[in-house]
Formats: sequence, C-alpha cells, structure tokens
Amino acid sequence: MTAELTAREREIAQCLVLGKSSKEIGRMLGIGYRTVDAHRARLMRKFGVSSSIGLIAKLAGRG
Repeated sequence: MTAELTAREREIAQCLVLGKSSKEIGRMLGIGYRTVDAHRARLMRKFGVSSSIGLIAKLAGRG
C-alpha cells in the first residue's frame, strides 16, 4: 500500500521509525507535540492501523 504523504508527514514518519517521542519530534521540527500527535493520527488513518506500533511496522515495511 502506498499512501500519499505530505512533506511534514514524511518528516514525522522518519522520526517515528527512529523511535522518537512526540515531544522529541516537536522540538526537532519546531512544532508542538500535540501537532505531532495530530500528524501521527492522520498517518494512522492513511495506513489503516489502530496503534502507533502498527504504524511504525507499516512505515518500516514490516506490516
């Protein structure tokens, strides 16, 4: 499955695969952690998963 991702979603997805928390990602990208959480939720919908672990697996090509 290939989902169309925005540039910001790609940045966040890369950080998630590296194991970064929402607060760490927010600090790195200069945005709030709640904004990161909103992007994560959007990514979860796009990839059709119901958990962050499932999302990371899909992003890493294991799901």
